[in-house]
Amino acid sequence: MTDSPLAAQTTGRSRRGRTAIFANAKGGVGKSTLALMMSLGLATRNPNSDVELIDLDSQATSSDSLKRFANHRFTVMNDDNLFLASGSPNNGNIINHIESEPAHKGSRKFIVFDSPAGNEPGRSSFLLHCDVIFVPTSVSDADIFATRKYLISLQQLFQRQRKDYDNKIPLVIILPNLVDSRAEFNELRQALDDCPAYIGQPLYYSPLFRKAFRAEDDDGNVRALLRSNDTYIQWLTKTLTQLDQLNPNPEKLFQL
Repeated sequence: MTDSPLAAQTTGRSRRGRTAIFANAKGGVGKSTLALMMSLGLATRNPNSDVELIDLDSQATSSDSLKRFANHRFTVMNDDNLFLASGSPNNGNIINHIESEPAHKGSRKFIVFDSPAGNEPGRSSFLLHCDVIFVPTSVSDADIFATRKYLISLQQLFQRQRKDYDNKIPLVIILPNLVDSRAEFNELRQALDDCPAYIGQPLYYSPLFRKAFRAEDDDGNVRALLRSNDTYIQWLTKTLTQLDQLNPNPEKLFQL
């Protein structure tokens, strides 16, 4: 375990906005729901910022559901240019997009990626250009197994590429999702105790998550989701906006 993670660091992250990705090779762990909560939370809490949700899933669940909220500050993308013919991410185009100047230079920009199931770090070098990789997981054995495997693959990517990026690697934050109780959260934390990453606050299961992507006339489902999870969304968005207050990834799991 490292020293307190709250010592501010001066890194290259401050040169532009923030880029976050919700990623795990396992499906059904809540990547799209968390990307929805993050992007809408950022857009509503940061009125002087630009927010861009980029859906890297060819099924376009996030982008199809959220494009109705798009405006001059909130952009939703599902662009064929970001994919190769195989369906894998087009790393070059994604990196160019991340590194491009914000559309409005007087405002801060946030980019939120929603990645599909089956997306492996070895084929996704663009991950190294993100500021933080959020890895959602539930407490089920299958999800824990897949999450450990994904985290190992991330470390292998970091080790292969870190010299090319001046040893700067993204922060990795595990997001316990679909949790039923504090005991389950503690069980998950113990199962991942040796992982070199941060672990965030638990998001407890609610039936509202099942309705998150429905296009209702009054968007009451989305409003209810955001309202009932306001404290969590506040923590999630604050974590992204204040990344510079975190040290590099710890040697073992560190509770935020």
